[in-house]
Amino acid sequence: MKPRSILFLCIGNTCRSPMAEAIARGLGEDRVTAYSAGLSPTGRISRGTIQALERLGYDPSGLSSKGLDAVPLEEIDTVVSLIGRQGLLFVPARPGVRRIAWKIPDPYGEELGTFLAVARDLERRIQRLYDDARAHRR
Repeated sequence: MKPRSILFLCIGNTCRSPMAEAIARGLGEDRVTAYSAGLSPTGRISRGTIQALERLGYDPSGLSSKGLDAVPLEEIDTVVSLIGRQGLLFVPARPGVRRIAWKIPDPYGEELGTFLAVARDLERRIQRLYDDARAHRR
């Protein structure tokens, strides 16, 4: 069976969405292909993001700050906006693509504890998303 593809979207693709991408890869193993993008990418991943991921046991390698133009949108099964519903306005709706809006606080410029709290919140939400998907496939 083909792996599911999920896109996490935020503003700068510096903190939240790369964090979600790495967590989704870790939790989804080979069943999920995870991507992240920013509406206005900064071109870098924050040090707090890398530290939080490593502290929680997720591999940050391969993460990069990029825009929607660098993501194969035609392959995406699920789009998750981390900036609420307004983020979904920037990704064209397609039949069969699940669209989810989460409001996740941006930890940019904050202490490591804030990054860890955001990462744990993402971890819980992504795990719940995966659990729901498995329950609906049965």
